[in-house]
Amino acid sequence: MEKVEKIIPVEKLSPRLARLLEHLLRSDDPVKIDALASALSASRRTIFRELENAGSILDASNTELVSVPGKGIAFSGNDEARRKLLGELAEYAPQPISKPIRQLRLLAELIANAGETQKLFYYASVLDVSESTVSNDLDELETWLDGRGVAVTRKSGLGVQCEGAEENLRAALVSRFMTDENSVGKSYTSVFDFPGEDIETGVWEILRRKADAIGWMTSESLRLVAIYLMVMVERVYDGKIIAATPAAAGPFQTTLAEELSVEIAKEFSLNLPETERQTLAGWVQSCRSKQDVPFESGSAEKQSLTQRLTLQMIDRFDPPMAAALKTNDQLVRLLSRHLEAALPRLKGGIYLPNPLEKELVKNYPEAYEKTRASAKVLEEALGIPIPSNEISYIQIHFLAALAVLGERNTRRRILRAGIVCVAGIGASYMLAYQIRKRFKGELKVEVSGCDDRWTNTDFLISTIPLEGTEKPVILVQTILGEKDFQKIQEAVTAFAFVERKAEQNERPYSIRKRLDDMIEIFMQSRKLLDNFSIESIKADCSFDELVRFAANHFAPENPEAAYSALTAREAIASQVVGELGIVLLHTRSACRASPFFAVIVPQGEFFTDAYFKRTKSCVFMLAPENTPREITDLMGGISSALIDLPPFLAAVHIGDRETIQAVIEKEISEIIAHCGVEN
Repeated sequence: MEKVEKIIPVEKLSPRLARLLEHLLRSDDPVKIDALASALSASRRTIFRELENAGSILDASNTELVSVPGKGIAFSGNDEARRKLLGELAEYAPQPISKPIRQLRLLAELIANAGETQKLFYYASVLDVSESTVSNDLDELETWLDGRGVAVTRKSGLGVQCEGAEENLRAALVSRFMTDENSVGKSYTSVFDFPGEDIETGVWEILRRKADAIGWMTSESLRLVAIYLMVMVERVYDGKIIAATPAAAGPFQTTLAEELSVEIAKEFSLNLPETERQTLAGWVQSCRSKQDVPFESGSAEKQSLTQRLTLQMIDRFDPPMAAALKTNDQLVRLLSRHLEAALPRLKGGIYLPNPLEKELVKNYPEAYEKTRASAKVLEEALGIPIPSNEISYIQIHFLAALAVLGERNTRRRILRAGIVCVAGIGASYMLAYQIRKRFKGELKVEVSGCDDRWTNTDFLISTIPLEGTEKPVILVQTILGEKDFQKIQEAVTAFAFVERKAEQNERPYSIRKRLDDMIEIFMQSRKLLDNFSIESIKADCSFDELVRFAANHFAPENPEAAYSALTAREAIASQVVGELGIVLLHTRSACRASPFFAVIVPQGEFFTDAYFKRTKSCVFMLAPENTPREITDLMGGISSALIDLPPFLAAVHIGDRETIQAVIEKEISEIIAHCGVEN
């Protein structure tokens, strides 16, 4: 039997184009664009785009579609060509779509028809499934939409209606895109015909032009913004405008949103109202950074809120360890910065996937459970549950801080490596600490950005391939395995001796500065030791009296500044650590020129005021502004000893000067020993 050659190039035929051609081929008369749009449940713009694609399909049969003025679109071929094409279309059976993609399309259709009632048959026809399948999908979508400000209502005998504020409708659709693993890495036009290839192409072109301005975003955040811009353009085209004025974003985010709005206006001939620009700034605000960016993300009030939540979360993470963790400036700063982006996401129902979530939950289950307990602080503040992806993002910062606690006594490295990780700054620091712990005394690692010059590094350790650098690059996973450690060990072995000589020749000028730095560290360490003090106070004093006492005794040059700094810290989160039996008064302030450590004990067994929770002593620590990192590490080491060395904590409770001073001397000796190893 002779094989009949097909004339339709199936690889170019989409399900929607197949339905469009079939509709036109079955009609002897021209069909108007509006009728085609209604039949295919698509916009006029989508129909015009599909008609452009139809030409390459019909070329093989020497036929075409023609526009009949005033009447519509018609097929120009003869009856034989019409029958043959219809026969081939009848054989064309598109692959059934997966359940996640089907529900994604269903949600897009519901939101496209928000405010209108459509029968189940309509959605079943669009998705080419049964009405019972649509009904089951609606059950699952209703559960997923619960708490997102979007309601799906079924009206008996009438159909289904989707309702919600415009900002909530968009957030739901974008979050569903981000949730669906089937769409990751794909063109969104290839997933389904929304928001449209022309819009998608234009949005990515804008983002390419703004590459320098958005280079700080993680890949997931960039994808989030791209999808939102596509949805925003489509909705504004259809006259769906956000009416409510959103909360103000930070100045950096607002400026970037303005720049993107200008590009959108030029690319798509749209005039975006102020509410749209401000809402876009909120989405930029919700993005995570892959580096420790210098800009602030909000007002002073918002920064105060995030710092208060940060300290409360540290308290909840591990109460006995909270005192030491709070002395980790990096944890407090980076976790506060993280919350500045996370709070808008959580309030707006914006989903940002964490590519490391499964590994973090699996490999660090104890830290995950502690982080989940700390996230209760956010649940109580916002009144909403915190999803696993956000918990695991926060977990990264706590893992990095825990690594620091274990790294207090790590010597300075000889070789230098730059760490590059696109999963975010918290993940970069966690990766750095994993490597430091494994290669103590051999390797110094510093977190770098993708665009850094890496001038002072011997090689790079990266989670992604890097171009444009002559430095050797070691590719690793963010959660390091033994194979990754082996790669790094091979690099250390290969470069250790040769590169050490080169290092001495490359930086002959640095020794003077390093000596100056060491002298400063020695002097501040000596002052910390010399000024160490133990004082006593009446047992029934109030907290305010204790703070006044400490400020007057330990910062006599400017007691009011010290008092203000300490009370401001207490206003954010209580420094009474009942689990350790201590009151921890610590702050940074310009009221002293050198670091200070002291112990205050009550004239009795414990402080009797109920506010103190029967604590037995007070530890006072003050660091000047611009304190060298080594001194910060020194004071952090002393704080850690309260947890790690029970005899030290016991000595603090009773004011045992000899034991306390011995621990301080030991911490100072470690810092001094590490200072001279390398710069």
